[in-house]
Amino acid sequence: MKNYFDKFPSSYVESSRRIITTPSAFARSAFFYVQETGYLKLRESHLAKRKHLDSYLVALVLSGQGTLVYNECTYPLQPGSCFFIDCKIPYCHQSSQKDPWELLWVHFKGASSSSYYEYFSSHSTPALCPTSFEELRDQLARLPKLCQNGDLSAEIEASRILVEILSLLLLALAAPQDISPTSRVKMEEIRAYLDEHFTEKFSLDQLSEQFFISKYHLSREFKAFYGITLNTYVIARRITLAKRLLRFSDYTLEDIARLCGFYDASYLNKQFKKSEGMGASDFRKHWIS
Repeated sequence: MKNYFDKFPSSYVESSRRIITTPSAFARSAFFYVQETGYLKLRESHLAKRKHLDSYLVALVLSGQGTLVYNECTYPLQPGSCFFIDCKIPYCHQSSQKDPWELLWVHFKGASSSSYYEYFSSHSTPALCPTSFEELRDQLARLPKLCQNGDLSAEIEASRILVEILSLLLLALAAPQDISPTSRVKMEEIRAYLDEHFTEKFSLDQLSEQFFISKYHLSREFKAFYGITLNTYVIARRITLAKRLLRFSDYTLEDIARLCGFYDASYLNKQFKKSEGMGASDFRKHWIS
């Protein structure tokens, strides 16, 4: 247990609050659940070093400065910074001696925590300065008081707040800030074109020529801005249209394939099964029967 919780000399701490929780069996099986959450403001530098914790940690730096060492990399932290890490991986964080920090944090687990973390870590470094920092702070600040209750309603609300926190972190990755305003406008124009013409045959060469952008930059920036490849975006739009036609029309599979831009029933079924785990005919039977 000592790996989870630090003991600070009283001279180090200006203010602190730590709430440790024991989730119910139902919360463990169904929810995101809080293991520990709290607030800390230091007067002096302090090093926290841990490893092999079955936990995920989100921490926000409200004031002061420090560093996070994670996966053998060092990340500077300042007001407006936050980090999201898997605590099974050894890590340490240390407050600056000259400017000790003020933190809000939550250790949590449950539900699809690992999937959220895997997506986040594949698209970002563990530390970032999200534009939604104030929203993150407001949500995280609600947890200590809420978790004192320890009843089912508190567990449900804590799970909802954790989902909001994780969603805000992922949304911070959805539209990277290093994309220029010109590129943003260009990507929005390209998506609007695809939304209108996704059932038609097109190529990267055609889009590149039409929107005066190289194929390389088109592919790279579309994925950076929207989080998915251009081809995946178009296929999803076609599948969505196919679902509507399968449920609310009497068109044959060949007709639906043609109307959606798949051109033949075989390719429609291939893409449909890849997306939905069943063929188009089975999907129609499930919804009509």
